[in-house]
Amino acid sequence: MSKKLHNRQQPGRRRLLRLVIVVSASVILASVLLRIAAPHLISSSLVRSAIGSAVSGWTGHDVTINGPPVISFWPEPRVTLTDVSVHKREGNSDQLLAEIDALSASFGFYSAIRGQPQFSEFRFVRPRIRIERNRDGKLDWSNEGRLTAAVRDAHRNGAGMQEIDPSLDAAVDSVQVVDGEVTLVDETSGQEFVAQSLQADIDWPRLSSAFDAKASLSFEGRPVTLQIQTDSPLMLIGGDVADVVLGIDVKGLTGRFQGKANLMKGRLGDGSLELNAADVPAFAAFSGLRLAGSEDWQTAALKTNLVMAVNELRFEDLSFQVNGTSGDGFLALTHPDQARPTLSGTLALDRLDLAGLLRGLELDVDDKAEARLPGFVDWIDFDVTVSARIATLAPFELTGLGASLIGKGDSLKLVIGDAEFLGGSLSARFSRPDGAVGQDADLSLSLEGIDIEHLMEGLALDGTMPAGQASVDLVARLPNGGPNGGLRQSVETMSGTLRFRADDGVLRNFDAEGLRAMAKGHAYFQLSAAGDEDFSFSHFDLTARFDHGSAEIEKAQISGSSETLTLSGIAPFTRQALALRGELTPTDEGGANADSPLSFFIGGVWSDPVISPVPNAPSPSIAPRLPANPAP
Repeated sequence: MSKKLHNRQQPGRRRLLRLVIVVSASVILASVLLRIAAPHLISSSLVRSAIGSAVSGWTGHDVTINGPPVISFWPEPRVTLTDVSVHKREGNSDQLLAEIDALSASFGFYSAIRGQPQFSEFRFVRPRIRIERNRDGKLDWSNEGRLTAAVRDAHRNGAGMQEIDPSLDAAVDSVQVVDGEVTLVDETSGQEFVAQSLQADIDWPRLSSAFDAKASLSFEGRPVTLQIQTDSPLMLIGGDVADVVLGIDVKGLTGRFQGKANLMKGRLGDGSLELNAADVPAFAAFSGLRLAGSEDWQTAALKTNLVMAVNELRFEDLSFQVNGTSGDGFLALTHPDQARPTLSGTLALDRLDLAGLLRGLELDVDDKAEARLPGFVDWIDFDVTVSARIATLAPFELTGLGASLIGKGDSLKLVIGDAEFLGGSLSARFSRPDGAVGQDADLSLSLEGIDIEHLMEGLALDGTMPAGQASVDLVARLPNGGPNGGLRQSVETMSGTLRFRADDGVLRNFDAEGLRAMAKGHAYFQLSAAGDEDFSFSHFDLTARFDHGSAEIEKAQISGSSETLTLSGIAPFTRQALALRGELTPTDEGGANADSPLSFFIGGVWSDPVISPVPNAPSPSIAPRLPANPAP
């Protein structure tokens, strides 16, 4: 039974298959025949006129086509026009807005037969477009065309989405730009910005739909890749705030922003921002943007949420990395009218390069750059608190650093709290007033309970140096070095006072016993010749005044167990030289075994000075009395 049913179904299937084949062949044959007959059915002049009218209708300007149209029908109908120009005519004036070497578009076959061709998939080859940006930030290019009408009508509906009158909606489809050039003339600044070698792919199905564009171009000889996506393209073109996704890719840097933006005014609003500089030196060379303090940066990255308020842009949930070292915090950038912008907030870093920070504040402490680079103090005022788990100022490290930075104009205040340093603590304050002539900076530095020997080693000082736990207080005034004077230059000419205190330490390579022995038979000798024993002390107290590279030691008393060393004189520290008078005095001068006081001069360099003992003055002799009345 089932076999008979199967046999009856076989002829039905065969008939259906033959019908499908016949219909498909007929469609294909009809399509081929229509394309063969197309040149006779479709007027090239009609298509040429229609596409010119379409461009004119979109822009609202006159379109001139000087080249003959070229129409192809395979694999789809497509028209190509050459030597196309767009003109803006007002009265007797005629302004050239665009020149296009070749303009091509696909068109509907059947709509063209009906005499009303519909175009899509536009392709512009070597277009040269000129756009003017007026003082209000608006682009004066499209006149009274369809695009302008749609932009003017665009508004937000109840759901906050872009909406236009359905009668103004129209299909756009895709647009491709090949080797284009766009000149933007800014009326406010009077400058012209030219983008060359423009390659763009635009996907915009309808005026009312979303917009997606990718472009690569050359700006001032630098390659740039851009991307923009938005659900409200008409509002964005009209100068309103719209939700966008923006991307940029240049040499060494990529960036992405997703949020609200106003491209007419060049402003970003609320949204997320990501920047990733995989090669900071390459980006600096590409952009010409070099900032003091960033000379050692190789990689950098930033993520933050932007929040826009009145005259303020906040960087919330800020996280960043520099050379793999991370940090986070919060910043706010305010820009009052007719005033410099001000940056405020807090930053917490895992590791901080203090030398780089000081260079950014225009306080040069090293030779990272051959010429002075601009610092961020040149552009903005600031009030920022910075903390760091580790802060480096080669070759030293500080831990648990907290600092406050306040700058306004040329004035600067830098305050460092009690950071851990060399087993003790460090605090400092630097204050620089406005850069008027004659205005000096003030510096105070306090070191408490530090390992003084490690400090001397870090400063590359050798010779006779103290070792042990010590405290140092420095108060100085630094002359205004001007725009080309760094902190190091100011240190060489600074003036102020120094106080040094230490308990229970040693004075390295000062052999008091050997010095006394050498002094008995030598008029002068190098200190190293006296021996390498250390001088132990229970208390070390030194005060000095310094000015223009030279220190005057007012008091230096180093108390040992059996004798005391006192020093006074001059120490030209910029040349690491000495010109001192020293004296070794027994603690118990009346003791039976006490040595007599020994005075000596100390001269030469710090590393190994020359000792010149001062001979003891002979006891004055009693002269004989003359007779009152000498004999004649």
